[in-house]
Amino acid sequence: MWIVAGCVCGLVMGEWMRRRLNKVAYRVGASELVGPRRARTDDLDETALEHPGPRWWIPLALAATWGCVMGRIVGPAQLSVAALTEVLGWFAFSAIGTWLAAVDLDVRRLPDGGQLLLAIVALVFGVIMAGGQPARLVTGVAVALICGTLFLIIHAISRGSLGLGDVKLVMTCGWWLGVGSITAVFAGLALACLAGVVFSLVTRSREFAFGPWLVLGTVVAGLFL
Repeated sequence: MWIVAGCVCGLVMGEWMRRRLNKVAYRVGASELVGPRRARTDDLDETALEHPGPRWWIPLALAATWGCVMGRIVGPAQLSVAALTEVLGWFAFSAIGTWLAAVDLDVRRLPDGGQLLLAIVALVFGVIMAGGQPARLVTGVAVALICGTLFLIIHAISRGSLGLGDVKLVMTCGWWLGVGSITAVFAGLALACLAGVVFSLVTRSREFAFGPWLVLGTVVAGLFL
C-alpha cells in the first residue's frame, strides 16, 4: 500500500515537473551568462538550443524513486514520526535532484538557485535525521569538505571540463550520505562515476552532464546501503 502510494505521488509530482521543465524557462541567453562561461562559444546562448523533447523519464524516475523510498523506509509498518521525516527528506531531495538532473542534461549547467534549495533541504533534514548525534554531523561535514576538495582539484586539472556546479553538488550529496553511512558515500561516488563512463561510451561523447549521475548514485546508495 505504501509503495503504491509513493509511486502515485511520484508520478503526479514528476508529471508536474515535466510540464514545467518543458517550458525551458531555465535557459538563459548570452547576455545573462556570467564568469568563465562567456568565453565558451558552445554556451553563449542556451535559448538557441533545440528543445530537449517530452522527457517522459521524469515522472517515471520520480515514481520509481518515491516508491522505493516508501518501501525501504516505511515497509509494512505504520508511518511513524521519524519515518515520516525521513520520507519527506528523501522526497524533497530526489525531486529537486531530478529537476537539476533534467536541466543539466539539457544545458550542462546546474543552476545556483536549485543547488541552494537542495543544499538547504539536505542540511535541514540531515540534521534532523542525525538524531542529535554530533559524531554523525561532524562526519557529514568532513565528507562534504573532502568530496568538494577532491572535485575542485579535478575541476582545476580538467580545466573546467568538470564544472563548479558539480563541485557544489557533490558537497551536498557527500553531506547527505555522510550523515548516514560512509559506505554509502563510496558506493554513491563509484556508481556515479561508473554510470557517467557508461553513458559516455554509449553516446560516444567526451563531454557530458555529470550532475544526473551524482544524483542517481546518491539516491541508490542512500536507499539501498
